[in-house]
Amino acid sequence: MDNKSANEYTDTWGLKGFCGRLSECLDLLGYSQEMILYRRETQKKLDEISNSKPYPAIYIATGSKAEGTGLYFESDIDRMYVAKGVTCIQEGFSYSRSNMFLLDKSSSSPGYTRLKLVHFYDTNSIISKYLVSEYKATYIANSFSMLPENFHMIDINGVRLSKKDKSGPSAPYGNPSIKYDFVSAFECICPDIIQEWVRRPRYNGWPDPRLIKHISSLEGHVVPVANKGSKFPETEWRICFTKAELLLMHSLTEFQIKLYILLKLISKSVLQPLCSEISSYVMKNIVFWTVETNPKEKFSQSFLIVRLIDCLIYLKDCLQSNNLRNYMIAHRNLFEGRVSECEREKLVKKIDELLSEKENIFQHCDKIRVAMVKLKESPQEFAMEAKKRDKIEKLVYNKNVTFRETYFPGLTAKALQDRLNASTVYTDYEKTLTELIVPDQIDIANRGQNLADVFTKRMSSILS
Repeated sequence: MDNKSANEYTDTWGLKGFCGRLSECLDLLGYSQEMILYRRETQKKLDEISNSKPYPAIYIATGSKAEGTGLYFESDIDRMYVAKGVTCIQEGFSYSRSNMFLLDKSSSSPGYTRLKLVHFYDTNSIISKYLVSEYKATYIANSFSMLPENFHMIDINGVRLSKKDKSGPSAPYGNPSIKYDFVSAFECICPDIIQEWVRRPRYNGWPDPRLIKHISSLEGHVVPVANKGSKFPETEWRICFTKAELLLMHSLTEFQIKLYILLKLISKSVLQPLCSEISSYVMKNIVFWTVETNPKEKFSQSFLIVRLIDCLIYLKDCLQSNNLRNYMIAHRNLFEGRVSECEREKLVKKIDELLSEKENIFQHCDKIRVAMVKLKESPQEFAMEAKKRDKIEKLVYNKNVTFRETYFPGLTAKALQDRLNASTVYTDYEKTLTELIVPDQIDIANRGQNLADVFTKRMSSILS
């Protein structure tokens, strides 16, 4: 990556003070290191609770909640369900599991594969109905889902989640205040791909050798979605390294994480309206490559804007070449068949506009723009508001932990609610949240509004 075009700005900007204010704004908006670590630890605890129960799948929190980089209602809640007792292996690799598939990567794009049946003993499994014959072999269709057709769930406020149209590998569920993305997956053992990642030359000490060694021992996963334009639209699956990517995110420094958050906010405000493919996952890969190819000392509060410019320039270069390499599988192009020529031209033009505006880039991002004004005009009020929001989010997560501890497979919605109502811990969380979010309950009642609706809308707004 060439940093010269970014560095030309450093002599003309008075950046140090601005970067300090920007970093403080992120802290006050809910992206402090304390809140990031709190979300990570709570998500880890939630996974441990779920995985201690007799479910047919292993739960893995993914996305911004597991990274700690998103407020509770700011984005979807992403969760991977990994089927127990099933493993997919590359040819020539010895592994013992009752239900096994072979990775058949022939004629698939890098990072994609079909799953060819090796042996399958659990004929009563949900898997059996997805097996299909193709080219004189048996494969599993990517219509597979760990979730039964009649699957339903409720959120922590007792509001039912409805099934939405499938999007990529995920099965979305949601209600007006929150959306879940559930992704079914199989464990995947593919040493050839991971060893290629391990052996890649690195010159700036990230990831460090211990982390590289740890990642080399982790399994990958396959998720049910074919590449766009695939020859096998019904049986191709995507290979991913979700656990590895999460560890890489957790290894980033405070200011590398803030760089990622800024990129996500800019993408959501400015770039995604032009092309939905410029996702947070794209920005994550941009950050990974930027961190790997730059010395650690370049990532500090003082260089926050300069590194942001670097990342936007790199994104622009990738768009112009129509090639953004996946960080874990470098041969996989994240832009392949996903960004049209028209979208590419609009995105490059918009990035040029952002680069020319320097620190005024955040005029396009309402969340940052409003926060900067608050920090300047009413810093004490802003700090109090932030403290209250962080308290509310921690209570929501604590409530979620109690909810997850209380629920077990087969429990009806009514039985679950009865058990929650009998929990003084849970009801205390609800009472405190109500006092914080709707202190004007009498006025709400006098206006004839539904208290539960007002509570849910306010909480969603506060934690978005």
